[in-house]
Amino acid sequence: MTDQDTATPEPKDRPPRQRRRRRIGLWSMISVAVLMLAAAGVMLSLMGTPVTVPDWLRVKVVERLNRDAGPVRIDLGRAVVMVEEGWTPRLRLHDVRFSHRDSGAPIAAVSRVSGVLAMEPLLRGELRPKRVRLGGAHLSLRRDEDGAIDLALGGARAVAIAEVVASIDMALQTPALSQLTDVSADNVTLRYEDARAGRAWNVDGGRIGLSREGDALRLRGDFSLLGARDYATNLELGFSSRIGESAAQLSILVEDMPADEIAGQSPALAWLGALEAPISGALRVAVDKVGGLGPLDASLHIGQGVLKPNDAVKPVGFSSARAYFTYTPQSQTIRFTELSLDSKWGRLRAEGQALLVGAESGWPTELQSQIRLRDIVVNPAGYYPEPIALDGVNATMRLKLDPFELSLGELVLRDLGQRLVMRGTLSAVEAGWDVVLDGEMDGLSHERLLQLWPEAVKENTRRWVAENVSAGELSDIQLAVRLHPDAPPGVHLNFAYSGLQTQFVKGMPPIEEASGMASLYGDRFAIAADAGFVTAAQGGKIDIAGTSFIVPDVTIERGPALAKLKLDSSITAALSLLDSEPLHLLQKAEQSVDLAEGRAQLEGQLDFLLKKKLAPEDIVYAMRGHLHDVHSDTLVEGRELRAETLDLAADPDGIAVSGQARLGQVAVNGTWRSAFGEEAGGRSQVSGKITLSQDFVEEFGIDLPAGSVSGQSQADLSLSLNKNKGGSFSIASNLQGLGLRLDQLSWVKPAGTGGSLRIEGQLGTPPRIDVIALEAAGLSARGKISLRPDGQLQRADFAQVRLGNWLNAPVSLVGRGAGATPEVQVTGGTVDLRQTSLSSGPGSASRKGAPVTLRLDRLTISEGIALAPFNANLNTSGGTSGQFSGRVNGGAQVSGTIIPEKGRSAFRIVSNNAGGVLGSAGLLKQARGGSMELILRPAPQAGTYNGRLDASNVWLTDAPAMAALLSSLSVVGLVEQMSGNGIHFGEVAADFSLSPDLLTLYKSRAVGASMGITMDGYYHMNNSQMDMQGVISPLYLVNGIGGILTRKGEGLIGFNYKLKGSAAQPNVRILPLTIFTPGMFRNIFRRAPPGVERAADREERKAKNPDLSSNRDR
Repeated sequence: MTDQDTATPEPKDRPPRQRRRRRIGLWSMISVAVLMLAAAGVMLSLMGTPVTVPDWLRVKVVERLNRDAGPVRIDLGRAVVMVEEGWTPRLRLHDVRFSHRDSGAPIAAVSRVSGVLAMEPLLRGELRPKRVRLGGAHLSLRRDEDGAIDLALGGARAVAIAEVVASIDMALQTPALSQLTDVSADNVTLRYEDARAGRAWNVDGGRIGLSREGDALRLRGDFSLLGARDYATNLELGFSSRIGESAAQLSILVEDMPADEIAGQSPALAWLGALEAPISGALRVAVDKVGGLGPLDASLHIGQGVLKPNDAVKPVGFSSARAYFTYTPQSQTIRFTELSLDSKWGRLRAEGQALLVGAESGWPTELQSQIRLRDIVVNPAGYYPEPIALDGVNATMRLKLDPFELSLGELVLRDLGQRLVMRGTLSAVEAGWDVVLDGEMDGLSHERLLQLWPEAVKENTRRWVAENVSAGELSDIQLAVRLHPDAPPGVHLNFAYSGLQTQFVKGMPPIEEASGMASLYGDRFAIAADAGFVTAAQGGKIDIAGTSFIVPDVTIERGPALAKLKLDSSITAALSLLDSEPLHLLQKAEQSVDLAEGRAQLEGQLDFLLKKKLAPEDIVYAMRGHLHDVHSDTLVEGRELRAETLDLAADPDGIAVSGQARLGQVAVNGTWRSAFGEEAGGRSQVSGKITLSQDFVEEFGIDLPAGSVSGQSQADLSLSLNKNKGGSFSIASNLQGLGLRLDQLSWVKPAGTGGSLRIEGQLGTPPRIDVIALEAAGLSARGKISLRPDGQLQRADFAQVRLGNWLNAPVSLVGRGAGATPEVQVTGGTVDLRQTSLSSGPGSASRKGAPVTLRLDRLTISEGIALAPFNANLNTSGGTSGQFSGRVNGGAQVSGTIIPEKGRSAFRIVSNNAGGVLGSAGLLKQARGGSMELILRPAPQAGTYNGRLDASNVWLTDAPAMAALLSSLSVVGLVEQMSGNGIHFGEVAADFSLSPDLLTLYKSRAVGASMGITMDGYYHMNNSQMDMQGVISPLYLVNGIGGILTRKGEGLIGFNYKLKGSAAQPNVRILPLTIFTPGMFRNIFRRAPPGVERAADREERKAKNPDLSSNRDR
């Protein structure tokens, strides 16, 4: 048998016919052949020898046959008779043609008919065939586009199958065929044309058999079809009925029939058209008494094949399948009692029913079905070590036949108490398979997920889940699969999870009790945690709510992944996590995970590879976050660090903590950084701003007197820390806003002024200050500070201290223990009392004092008067007091005492060389001898003292001003005496005021036997100019007797004088007439002495000497 793609068209000259067409088929041909065989009984005498019947006898036989053939007319070409052994008569007819008696329409043509006649009727002269055998019959079956099937034999006119059945039934009831029990046909040629499918099949060598037992009639036939496939198709037909009745049973057995060929033969089989597989089985249908078809029962066994609706799609293979169903044409329904499938992916059995939609138009267009699957065992492509058993599936589906499209209205899969609901379509389009599948599932356990997840599907992701997830429950699972021919596959999966325990990075502690959402979108997998925690090695639990884990491409083996961390825990726990394997961040920085207490809220990202052993360089990370309520006594050795909020940042380069904090009591705003790696060596840095205030002084143990610091100022802070080895620090500030005072130096820096402060040193116990440099409010100092082990000041050495114009000296502060003001040591340099005093400043009496040791190179008292050197041992308790000594301008030695007075210092200076002191001071350079006492008391004006000088036994020689004065008086003896041993003054006294550049002599006297002299006026020390006046009384020993009527130092007789100009060459003016003026009236001829000077005289003097007036008036 062969098949053809196009059915043979009907002849154009076929006469028109009514719906009930008169056709003859196979069974009528057999009946005629039997009658012809019976006619050959006349040849019984010719036993064993085939004899051709003569034409006249052939005509008689034909007439006899036609007489008993009823509506059938028989013609034959040649007849041969033979009596076989056993007296069995056999008739063989050749070229037998059957036609309708009335219309003459051809019915069938058979090339050869042979038969055995019944002996008993033959003896009575009746030809009654018993067995008939036909050979070379030609049959044609044709199905119209509307599904009607016609039968034609030997190219004769085709008739309906129902007519053929009726004709056979009618023929078998005739007397001529009453003895017929068996009819067989071989070498049958069958041509089947299917106008609906547009194909035709030719079968050669087919066999047909008809048997009768009483009224029971059975027809059978078998055919083989050889096509282009590597297997043959066998058909076996069966028909049974009772003679005289219309009811019948029809069965068709097929063996290895292609699915696409059998699918086109019945609407009930149309759903098989998408398969490429051999089908074997049985089809059984009943015909009722009125000729209507009853239900079709089918049992089909489908061999190994594929689902392949068109040539473009990739075949879906299976091993075998079975289908047991009943088709009811009246309702166009198919009830499947069993559908089973066996493939490499698993096995299943199903049952259900389907509705054929569109069959009313002749052929169904789709099937709408409801099925229930059971006994499901799956193992897709052998992925599972052991097949997986599922509880069952209920599905509502629609199958469109052309083009192929399988739609899932709803598929409900039950597994271990959970439900998976799926919807979607599977379409065979011109470019291939097109799949749209959506699903949802109530829940799934972690264990079941791994059982259902084949090892070879998303292998990398599954392996990671298997190795890193130890527990968890999935819920609200959403699945979407998109497979489009011209696009990459799309698999989208969303689900919620709870109770998850996983280790997202090898070496780090696992995540516990996590819950959240996860998604697989294409090749990207992401999982986010709404809750969960990690238990760190130290510090307790870490809340990971908000943490996510992402694999950008799950198809890459050992590909990249990233974890977006969100952590809330104690600082110790967070740092412990960052110090876990493989990061070891704190170990790299040689820092401890418990370096601070408080809470940490961190966010960051880890980028790494999905492999078992990760090296530190395989991880790229960046962490950011906040630390709250921070407390640390180890971050800065020996200091307590506290902060409300700090910012933390960490990356492969290092870790940093920044923000506002308090270092002890000191406000700090900065950043602590620690690099990673061996080269870091445990070192870290702090940079930022620190607040300089009294709190800073107290925190760092800078032992300054109370009130030394007020206000506050920001400073740049830099710390270089070395674990267990201290570190270095530096501080720099402009001092804006910070008030400073050093009472020992009488120095004050107001808070509103700026300056410069730089401190550098080493941290430790105690810390060490290597450099302290200060520039502010006229003070410039640079030195270093060392502390005792208890943090108290040991020594502060300043190599050079400049303060305004009055101090330029090295200064040392020596600690004296807790609570004690440091001792001040000045060893060298200069001090200018014109700009300050040696007092402790205002209010010093209320402060704790301290020793002050002065070893000055020079102490300037006023212009032209200094002590060089100057030594003093003072104490500032309640004010400055103590003893001192020195040489006046490097000459005469003096000593004295300092006592506090009016917030400043008062001096008592004594010397056994009064003349030398006056000479060294430049007042009386040629004075010598004598003793003196000088009292200096602070005046209201700064740098000004009121003084009292008392001296005795002073000799005066070669004094220019005195010599000029005596020469003007022509007191030759006195002049000569001065140029000799000098003039002796037994008593010298003076009251004066000493300012930085002006000596104001209120009154003074020098009295000796030779003379007495008084003087008052001004001496400008900056230019050695004088403006003096007084009275000189010669022979004071006698003249002084009248002194009771005059001032002390003036005799009854005396001369008024004035000295002006340079002290070396004064301009002397004598008023001779004053000698006649009694002493009590001499003031008429002179100005008022300083202190009682009239305002008019003062203004006149200012006008005459404007450059000096301001100094004289102070």
